[in-house]
Parts: sequence; structure tokens; C-alpha cells
Amino acid sequence: MWGNRIFPRPRPREGLALLLALLALVACGGAPAPAPTASPAPTRAAAQPGPAVSPSPPPPIATPAPRPLALWVAEEGPALEGVRGLAREFTASTGTPLEVLARPADGLRLSLATATLVGDPLPDLFWGDQELLAGLLADGQVQPPGVVAPDDTLPALLTAATAGDRLWGVPLAGRHSLLLLYNRALTPEAPLTSDALIARSRAAATKDVAGLVMAWDEARWLLPWLYAFGGAPLAPDDRTISLDTPEMVAALGLLRELYAAAPDSGAGYQRGQRLFAQGYAAFAIDGDWALPRYRQISATLDLGIAPLPVVPATGRPAPGLLGGTYLLFQRDLSGKDLERARAFAGWLLAPATQARIPATLARLPARASALEAANVAADPLLAAMASGVAAAPGLPPTPAARCVLSAIDGWLPHLLDGALNQAEAAAAMQAEAEQCLRL
Repeated sequence: MWGNRIFPRPRPREGLALLLALLALVACGGAPAPAPTASPAPTRAAAQPGPAVSPSPPPPIATPAPRPLALWVAEEGPALEGVRGLAREFTASTGTPLEVLARPADGLRLSLATATLVGDPLPDLFWGDQELLAGLLADGQVQPPGVVAPDDTLPALLTAATAGDRLWGVPLAGRHSLLLLYNRALTPEAPLTSDALIARSRAAATKDVAGLVMAWDEARWLLPWLYAFGGAPLAPDDRTISLDTPEMVAALGLLRELYAAAPDSGAGYQRGQRLFAQGYAAFAIDGDWALPRYRQISATLDLGIAPLPVVPATGRPAPGLLGGTYLLFQRDLSGKDLERARAFAGWLLAPATQARIPATLARLPARASALEAANVAADPLLAAMASGVAAAPGLPPTPAARCVLSAIDGWLPHLLDGALNQAEAAAAMQAEAEQCLRL
């Protein structure tokens, strides 16, 4: 059966020799290991492209909310709510939070001094009138805001915030203007001239009704007549006293003529308000700030409102001082907080915001271009205030202005009671104001 094998069967002798050779190799340690042969590297199928896998984003890091800017507001009632509304709008549009804290106008400076003394947090911003501006400036509590007022800002508002050629507050609104009020039940329309006011107020005066009431012995009520005669309490440099002048003598003479229609002994400012509100005076010269008091005293007063009249001797209207509402920057405000405060000021000065000032605060906008957009003509009070507002005067927040007002207040009673004539009163006012300025 082997004949069919591929390999032939070995012969016996050849097999014995082969066996002996194998035994010899085993005795000598065995045959050498065959040289290893390299195994072929395993083949791997080509990688097939798959969908890209994005790395997982790191968890977000919480950004701390910005610190609210603390705004002390010397307002009350509807005006305070108006400021709060403006603050909310600004925060919603910019993300900058504002904390509005109400402070009484006559107590804000004391509150600030107390906070400074005990180490309480101080405000970043103040909101108040020109008297607050002058007081905080004298206290060294404010810094120039570094905000450029628009070119159409009412001049009086700039004057009332400028000292040492620097603007110390951002003008936001016009207020504190004197107006001619009249009782429609006693007189149907307002006189247009000072001569007509003298004649009609005297004609209306009886033993029971006064012709005209106002704060007779206060500088604010005299200055419109001084401006109408072409004078001013300060020279153009806003530092030099100019009370002893022919213009002041003429203004004092007009005031004495008007005083002839006053109640006995002038009646005093608050009593004069009550007389007018209750129908016992035909005319009153008073400010926009007093209208809520008249309405509080009497709900039936038929009130007419007009600008102060023209003085025929010069052809000029008698312009009352125009005060303002200002945004003031606390002296230590700096860095990013200062930038945020300037952004708030810029937002308040924007045309759209300015056009809403009359509806929000019942005041004139600080920008003349917003007067028409705000439709102030639809409101009798604002329309009367807006009449000639571009030429309304303002007083700077300086020692010279403070001395002028103090001197006038001190000597007016002596003019009205006949102790001094006009020239003597003007000279006395000049001397006292100059002495005050030297102190």
C-alpha cells in the first residue's frame, strides 16, 4: 500500500543511520532552534470617517451682578415716583441698576454729613435743585460731572450750575419760576403790563379783599423788576456786586407802587397765599412750587396763570429767576461707576427722555428743542413758564450770589416800611453785600 505514497519508504540500513544521528543530536543538547521568521503585521481595515464629536463646553462661570448706583433724590410725591420710573426705564434699557433713595430736600446735607461721620455707605449720585447744588458745592461733596451739556440747554440752568468756569451739575429740567396768578372770579384776565397790574390791583383792593399778594420782602420777588429795567444783581463776571445802580433804584420804586395794593403790613407770604386761595385777593405773584398749596387750601379756586408783565418804561418783560433740577456726582465717584453715571446722565439728556420731562415731573425740559416736542403749550402752567424762558436769568452757586440775596432780604423791609427811600436802600444793599463777600 505504500506504493502509492508520494514519498518513498526508507530502507532499513538508511533508517538505522538516521536513528543514530538523531540520538547523537539529543545527547549534545538538541538541534538548534530554527531562526524565527517575521510574522506579517496584522492588517487593519481602513478607518471609516464618522460624525465629528465636539468637546463638552466648560460649565459657565456666574458673572456677579453689577453694584447698583445709589441715587439720593430730594423729591416727594408725584415727582419722586417720576424719578423712580425713569430709573427703572434706564435699568431696563442698559442693565445698569439704580437704587433710588428718597431724602428730604432740607435734610439731605445733614444726612450726608451723618453718613460720612459714622461710616455708612455714601451715595453715588444726587438729584435735586439749584439750592442743593450750591449747598453740596460749598460742602465740597460734589465733583464736575464731566458731561458736556447740549448746545440748546436753557442758559439760566447752565448759569445756576456754573462756578469757577466749571459745570457742577447736569441740567435736567427747569423749575422755580415766578408767575402772575389771578382769581378769575375777581378779574377775568391777566394784565399785560406792570402799569396795568398796579392799576387793577389797586382797583380790586377793598377792606375785605387785597389787590396783590406775594413775598414782598424777599429778593426773588424784587429781581424780576430789576432785570426788566436792564439791571442785574451781579456784573457779567458773576463776582462783582451791582446793587447800587439806577436800575435798582427804579426797580425798588416799582415795588413800592405795587406794595400800595398789598394787605395791611404786607400780610406775610403764607397768609397772602391763604387770602388768595380763599378768594380774598385778586392777584398773586408766586412760583410753580406753590400751586399744590393753593389747590390744597381751596378746591374751588378758579385759577388763572400768566407770565409776569412787561414794564412799559423799557418794553421788557419782568423775567423771574429760573431754577433747575440737576444730577450731581458725589466727589469720590470714579472708575466704572463714574462711566455708568455718565451714561445715565446722557440717557436723561437724550431728546426722547427730555420730551417726557413735562409729563413725568411737571417741569420744563432742560433743552429748548424739547419744548415743542413736549407740547408744553397744552399745560397752562408750563406754557406760562415757557414764555420767554430762553432769556430767563439764573444766579450762579457762588458766594457773591449768596451775599446779594442776603443783603436784599435784609434791607427790603426798611424800604417797604418807609424807613429808607429807594436810593438809600440800594446803597445799603450794596454795602452789606460787599461786606459779606469780604468775610
